[in-house]
Amino acid sequence: MVELISRLPKETYEKRLYFLRRAGILGEELFSVGIEGDRELQRNRFDVSVISRLARRFKEFQPDIVFCLDHRNAIVFGGLATMAARIPRWIVASHSTGRFGRRRSFTLLERIFLRRIDRLVALSGAHADYCRDVEGIAARKLAVIENGIDVGRYQMVDGAAVGQIRKDIGLLPGDKVVSMVAALRPEKAHESVLEAARRLVAAHDDLKFLIVGDGPRREPLEELRTDLRLERNVRFLGQRRDVAELLHLSDILVLPSHAVVETLPLAVLEAMAAGVPVVASAVGSIPELIEDGISGKLIPPADPESLAGAIEELLSNEAAAARIVERARSVVEEKYSVQTMVAKYEELFESLLT
Repeated sequence: MVELISRLPKETYEKRLYFLRRAGILGEELFSVGIEGDRELQRNRFDVSVISRLARRFKEFQPDIVFCLDHRNAIVFGGLATMAARIPRWIVASHSTGRFGRRRSFTLLERIFLRRIDRLVALSGAHADYCRDVEGIAARKLAVIENGIDVGRYQMVDGAAVGQIRKDIGLLPGDKVVSMVAALRPEKAHESVLEAARRLVAAHDDLKFLIVGDGPRREPLEELRTDLRLERNVRFLGQRRDVAELLHLSDILVLPSHAVVETLPLAVLEAMAAGVPVVASAVGSIPELIEDGISGKLIPPADPESLAGAIEELLSNEAAAARIVERARSVVEEKYSVQTMVAKYEELFESLLT
């Protein structure tokens, strides 16, 4: 959403941001470039008075469209404030296909409110099918707009910076690097990466695994690394702002997520743009991104044996990996650029206001 909000032309769109809780790193980035709005409108998760505060701000700003993400209470509180302020159009962007251990993304209350929206933005054809068939969203209210990335940002990086990062994290010149970029949450199946690493490092002592991201699973995952005696080969790097550079020192990106929860992961798009072959589970919309053996490798979800086999195959067949990289880069450039995403959103906004 940062790319969308920052790239919508100022001469056409006046924007305001309203965060129920903390704005986070990306929200603060938007505020830093001059986009106005409010942080922490909701004092705590039970603070329903946020509805009136939101409604007052909507009445003052008088937007033509309220655009909500499907995070926490944004749908219910944002929807009530939109109706109270009599804003003509309401859009919700969905970014999930279920929750870990739960088939549906939306609660019953959220699904009731979603009957009032003008459009729900899905991230792919498969995601739209899920929203229709599982969440009960009317087909006429669905719009498919794929995530887009700044392709050039991931293709052109400072080689000296990449070299310095390699040195800083202790990589040797001959090391092969497998990276995973994802929040440390149960649905991402980091355990599968550690188990795959255990299978591989005995024969590949120069193989290093970089775990990029942070979250509630960090401590148990670090304990598992110790139990598997992988301290030398697996590094937890935490949250990073230099993902493009980290991708350029990686030989493979992996994403072995459990079934249901992946939609259209940006990490996969970024790796494809950066020229890094991807091994990912065949869940959510990933099969729309990756054609197995052509633009990446697809594996069953959370399957360390298949993951290890796919990593081994790519490392041992450089020609095949190079062909995958070439095709993957073309896919991203043709369909998943940020320019394409912004143009589709502009078309959606204009269609609702004419």
